[in-house]
Amino acid sequence: MNDYSGMSKAELIERLQSLEQSTTHTHQVELRDNEERMRAILQTAVEGIITIDERATVELINPAAEKLFGYSASEVIGQNVSMLMPSPYREEHDTYMHNYSSTGHPKIIGIGREVVGQRKDGSVFPMDLAVSEVRLANKRLFTGFVRDITERKRAEAQLADLAQTLAEKNKELETIVYVASHDLRSPLVNIQGFSKELARACDKVRATLESSNDPKVSKPEIKLILEEDVPEAISFIQAGVTKIDALLAGFLRFSRLGRAAIKIERLDMNAMLQSIAKAMEFQVKQAGATLKIDSLPECMGDSTQVNQVFTNLLENSLKYRDPQRAGLIEVSGQIEDSHSVYTVRDNGIGIAPEHQVKVFEIFHRLNPNASEGEGLGLTIAQRILERQHGKIWIESKIGVGSSFFVSLPSTTNLRNKR
Repeated sequence: MNDYSGMSKAELIERLQSLEQSTTHTHQVELRDNEERMRAILQTAVEGIITIDERATVELINPAAEKLFGYSASEVIGQNVSMLMPSPYREEHDTYMHNYSSTGHPKIIGIGREVVGQRKDGSVFPMDLAVSEVRLANKRLFTGFVRDITERKRAEAQLADLAQTLAEKNKELETIVYVASHDLRSPLVNIQGFSKELARACDKVRATLESSNDPKVSKPEIKLILEEDVPEAISFIQAGVTKIDALLAGFLRFSRLGRAAIKIERLDMNAMLQSIAKAMEFQVKQAGATLKIDSLPECMGDSTQVNQVFTNLLENSLKYRDPQRAGLIEVSGQIEDSHSVYTVRDNGIGIAPEHQVKVFEIFHRLNPNASEGEGLGLTIAQRILERQHGKIWIESKIGVGSSFFVSLPSTTNLRNKR
């Protein structure tokens, strides 16, 4: 314990001043150490950190936040933090700060949430924002911790796309199971039934031959069986086998489509449609139809598969033409937003409203007794376009004709990137 009793007044004052200076120096060292530690934390933090006052004026921004927003600290400090937000959030922020100061009810403080930030170059990005409040003796400060979540949102979008694709696959699988259990059952029943009929016919022939005293004698009953009953049974069996073979071949074609590699490139649709028209020239003339092709915009897609889509649409227009008038098929196109939309319009027999959704279902045929085919063309066309970020839809009226619309990504985005 220090003894100050023997000191003079002057010595005592000197001693006290020395102690005061020592204490002040110690505090200054501690404060400097704390400041350096805080500065090191701010400088090395992975998350962006921004501090503002009650007027939303930026007082501090760390290097991670500078990098995230593309501004230097000198460009941001002293400015309203709303400069880091896109509209309409920029205009709403001051109102929010005023409402919080007046009511004390926070909407974001102490609660993490997803918001949108804006960089110096004007680009926007999704980010996580958590805000904490610090009350000092004479003012309040708000510190925001921000993190770019662009990659996370992209991953979420991809996951959503995969979920959508899985849902579509499940729906297709349900359709295939239905077809396998329903459409394949009919020819199988015929095969089974007429196989028994054929067996019975053979039994009759065998019994007749066994009952005859002279095997070389031709009997009318045997002739009837061999010339009518047996051929009829065989024809039905063959028809059933052909139907099953066609359905299984369709399943195979459809399943292969999902595994086929695609090459997305810039497509000159004028050249493609002229090439298709030339290949179908004989079919068009034989049908007594006229094919008109307007000037078409370019698009992005797989050349082989897109060719397949338009070939199928033109063939359908010829297949379902109205015999009461000369066939007319028109192909046109235009740019709508970021897609090229093409129209294949005909004056054929048209499609009833209840069939317009079903035409894209696997093995659905509009008029199976009057036309050939497996009912796969439009199903495959829809799948092709979906895989290339496109789509197909229909507008039709009985007795007037049908219009099929094909949408594919345009080359607009490609030009904008240059």
